[in-house]
Amino acid sequence: MIRDGRDISNGTVVSTQVCIIGSGPAGITAAWHLQKAGLKVTLIEGSRDYRAAGDNFQASWPDKTLLYEGISDGLFTSNEPQFLIQPYSGQTNSAWERERIYGGTSAHWGGQSRPLDPIDFEARPGFPGWPISRSDLDSYYAKAAAFCVLHADNFSAEYWADILGAEVPGLAGFDTEMYQFMGQNYLNFSTRTFDGITIGESAADVILNASLLDIDHSRGAVQSVRVASMNVRTTPQKATEFTIKADVFVLACGAVANARQLLLSNAGNEHDQVGRYFMCHPLSANGVVSITQPYLTAGQTRLMNGDTLSGARPVRWQDQNGVTVTGRFSPSADQQRALGIGSCWFWAGGGQYYFEMAPNPDSRVRLADSLDKVFGQRQTRITWQLSQRDETTYTQSTQLFKTAVNALNGDVYYPSWESVKGQLVVNGHHIGTTRMSADPTQGVVDANLKVHSLDNLYVAGSSVFPSTGISNPTFTIITLSIRLAEHLRSRVGK
Repeated sequence: MIRDGRDISNGTVVSTQVCIIGSGPAGITAAWHLQKAGLKVTLIEGSRDYRAAGDNFQASWPDKTLLYEGISDGLFTSNEPQFLIQPYSGQTNSAWERERIYGGTSAHWGGQSRPLDPIDFEARPGFPGWPISRSDLDSYYAKAAAFCVLHADNFSAEYWADILGAEVPGLAGFDTEMYQFMGQNYLNFSTRTFDGITIGESAADVILNASLLDIDHSRGAVQSVRVASMNVRTTPQKATEFTIKADVFVLACGAVANARQLLLSNAGNEHDQVGRYFMCHPLSANGVVSITQPYLTAGQTRLMNGDTLSGARPVRWQDQNGVTVTGRFSPSADQQRALGIGSCWFWAGGGQYYFEMAPNPDSRVRLADSLDKVFGQRQTRITWQLSQRDETTYTQSTQLFKTAVNALNGDVYYPSWESVKGQLVVNGHHIGTTRMSADPTQGVVDANLKVHSLDNLYVAGSSVFPSTGISNPTFTIITLSIRLAEHLRSRVGK
């Protein structure tokens, strides 16, 4: 069932078992699995109802400008000054990344999927490690692959070389990592079907136009959340205000908004950890890494491109569900440990540089002194800061790649770190700010994603990642939400 928050009268108290705040992949995945298990679930989304606009997420951009504006500083000042609402400086018609729409960023993502690597969970120089291991997630990754209609647990180069009739490159010091892309029919989580129905047609109570204002907590637990709707004017204002009471609450609004909401409510920040360690996968402009002499065979090139042969001609492979695949080169776990670097991507033919940003406590989300123009709440101030570890990752990994390619009679050109740093953008992957930790003084949520200091508040999404790894985060977000749903089912379903 889908309804509009404007139709909920002032002062109404909505009672449920689980209240999920945010309708992106994290929130919808958890909501789907919990309602399927028989729990009473209320899923709220702050965006007004734009379904009549044909699910065109661009219709929501004026509201985003009103409610997501704030201050972007640090590296944002030169590289993405309008990051909070309008990233990618110079692309004035493109307000991607932070979406305020039913379905969240699933409204425009490309579906690129791969699990995090085992080393991503390790504590290593510059990276804190996770309180869980890759093996703790293996069964959930398999469930996520089935949920996303991917080839379950098959991300190896050898598997795909066999499917494509291709060859696996042998690049010294690097792993060949394969990424699956979900079919187009499965990308938007608000409109895709699960077992033949959408989340809005399920037993979940989906309330659009329902913006979280405050998390009311006391005595170590959340008592309720205060929610408001907006009217239908071109420049909206608050329409109604109501309360939701639940046994358990899940905050699933994205790395920037999750931190802001906790800070606005003074929740979970006893150790000044909320908002810290904002991370991403920084991405350079195209052509930074140039291959000046070829080094792969035709069969190896086809694997990296995701091509099979049609007669003698390479063509893009695709299965019956629209899944496609491509390969990347990433430094091996041994090289990452030996060189003290994060991971990165190298496209086989060169191009952009894309890497694992090291956690930095000074890269963070705080509250600005200015107020938003709809609800009068403090806006976001976000600071993006890289560190010496990031420069080391770039200089060491590019040299490693050049050496490996030279050994295969190819050659590589790459510019200085300072040249690259001045062109980096966030690339849509917002990670950290409520990170998972075993020690409450070092993070915000525990291994089950529960806020350390609040018994019934959980956080979902990549804001809980202690480090980024190099894989796109959404597949792991979905995996963690399936795991969270199973945990909550055992807790609330008693």
